[in-house]
Order: sequence, then structure tokens, then C-alpha cells
Amino acid sequence: MNNISPFIFYCPTRIEFGENLSISAAECLQTSGGSKVLIICDEGLIKTGVVAPILNSFQEQGMIAHTFSDVPSDSDLSCVNQAVALGQAANCNAVLAVGGGSVLDTAKVVNICLSLGGNPLEHQGMNNLTRRLLPSLAIPTTAGTGSEVSQVAMIKDAKEGRKLLFGSRFLAYDTAILDPLLLVSLPAKLTAATGLDAVTHGIEAYSAEAIRSPITDALCLESLRLLFNFLPQATKCGDDLAARANTLVAASMAGMAFTNAGVGIVHALTHTIGGQFSTHHGATNAVFLPHGMRFNFDVVAHRYASVARYLKFSDNQNDQTAAKIFITKVEELIAAVGLPTRLRDLGVPNLAENQIAELAYLATLDSAIMFNPKEASSQDMVNIYKRAY
Repeated sequence: MNNISPFIFYCPTRIEFGENLSISAAECLQTSGGSKVLIICDEGLIKTGVVAPILNSFQEQGMIAHTFSDVPSDSDLSCVNQAVALGQAANCNAVLAVGGGSVLDTAKVVNICLSLGGNPLEHQGMNNLTRRLLPSLAIPTTAGTGSEVSQVAMIKDAKEGRKLLFGSRFLAYDTAILDPLLLVSLPAKLTAATGLDAVTHGIEAYSAEAIRSPITDALCLESLRLLFNFLPQATKCGDDLAARANTLVAASMAGMAFTNAGVGIVHALTHTIGGQFSTHHGATNAVFLPHGMRFNFDVVAHRYASVARYLKFSDNQNDQTAAKIFITKVEELIAAVGLPTRLRDLGVPNLAENQIAELAYLATLDSAIMFNPKEASSQDMVNIYKRAY
């Protein structure tokens, strides 16, 4: 086996890529057996006209479509329950998500409830779903979360101030349509933040020693190459379709990688901060990423070094030297796309020691931490939080 450990790689989502392919949404869902479709998006996409051609495709196919557009940037259980109520009242038998990660994750959990009944809290956790869900289609309008190809969803419990995890092989979308034209109007700030989310997926999945594989490694390396090469241009010139297309494909590649290999300490901290202060997920990842990489450095320097060499950042054969160069390049990318580097710049307040300790403890309980290549204590989390603040 040449030292390749046993592994499982699973990606049931059909991926279709191309300009203007989003108008084939109705035909795609009709082929899957859908006739009454619940379209989930956000109000911004309605106002910018992104959803209109997709709605027209359903009219042309003679299909019924109901639109729920009240998804916030940090979706929560209340939003899910409202969308479920609409879908149940309309007797919808298929789900279409058009939007960023919040929309795509919301639609996944809505599909759980439409398919299996009950409320979201009954289905949270890993591998609690017992059968296939209603036909589903994702059309991402950001290049970052990878939710269109992942088997997980994160939804906020606003009352508890924490993120809830939903994960199952049945949760993956049947089809994802990657249409770079839909990203042209995405603001630079969101382009950068969602792009750094994808970068974090690639780095953490490549560092996850436990269940990574040659397949996830390849996806991570190539997604990082595309992101480092094209994210600055996509941020600077939003109408550059080549840059948009490459970052969109890269985000899905990183999504396939992390859903099979896991993430790590950066996501654990980001989930905790996001649950408490509603910070943007990608921007928060960008703040924590260099600190998380330095924390893991002593056990995965050889992995960081191999990325540096693949990306032609360094040809130095000393792993520690090459790894340090890679971390510097990550910091340079964050600066190049104009993202904040401190939690205070994201609006996180100056917390008391006991509050920081509580956040650190919650981060050690986050599901993402189980895939981190190095064990992290609450004190380790406190130290990283303080350095990032």
C-alpha cells in the first residue's frame, strides 16, 4: 500500500459548472422528481436580480416555486423554522438554495425538517438522519464555504449563543450548479472573506492527520493554488470572470476536501466567536488562521512545507524554513485582500478573563477540534484568543 492508510472518500453531489447554467435549475429539479419547489435565498439576491432568471426557469417549465428570502447572514433556528412552515404549507417536495453559506446551510436543515418532520433540534449532531431527503439543488453565489458539496451544516442557536452542527451523508445536495456570472456583483469585502474561508478549509484539511487521504490532499493543494493565484484579482476586479470561475471551483474543491478530512482549531475558535458575537465566518477564520497554524507548527511543519513547495513559494528543503515562508504568504494574502487581522476589528468586545476562559472552554468542545493534528487545552485556546485580539 506504500504507506497509504485506509480511508473513505465520499462526495455524492453532482457538480455542473458553466456560465448561465443557473437558468437550468428548474430542469435539474424536475429531472430529480421535484414539482413544487421551495427556493431559499436572501433579500439582497432578490434586489440585485440574481434570482429572477432562475424563477423564470420554473415558470417556463410549468413548475410551482415558492420563495423564502428572509435568510440573514448568520442564520439561526428561527429562520429555519419560518422557512419550514412555508414549505410545509405549500407542500413543497424539493429544495433549491441560491446564496452564500448561510443560505446553503439553512436550506439543508430546512430539507431535513420537510423530509423527516420534527424540529431542527431533534436532528442535530452527526449521522442522525436515517434516509434520503427531498431532491435538493445548490447554486452558490459566493466562493468560500463549500457548503454546496459538503455533508454538514452549521446553524446558530441564538438563545444559547452557539453554533449547532448537522452532519450526515444524506445532507449533501444532489446537485451543485457553479455559475461564475452570479459572483460578479459580490462586494470585495465578501469576496475576500469567503475566499479566506476556502483557504482555511484547504489548509486545515491538509493538516488533519487522522482521516486525510491522497484524494483530499490533491484537492487541498490545487484549491490553494487557485485561491492564492486568483483571489486577489477576484477581490480587486469583481467582473473578471476567469478569477471568479477559478475561485468558485477552488472553494468547491476545498469543500470536498474538508468534508472528508475535517478542519481544526481555527474553525473551532471561529465557531465559538461567531456563535457569541455573530462575526462573519470567513473574516474570523482569517484572523485566527495564522495563529492556528503557528500553534500546530511543531507537528505539521512538514505539511506546510509541502504546500509551500507545491505553490512555488519556496524550494528550501528544510521543512521548518519552508513552513515559515508559507505562513508568511498566508499573512500576505490576508493583507492583500484587505481583511482585518484582529478580533477587535471584527467588533468583538474587550472581554474579562472569565469570559475568555468560557469561550476557550466552548472551543475545546467544538466538533472541529477533533480533527486538529495537535491536542489543544482550554489554556491553549485562551492564549490564541489573546494573541488574535
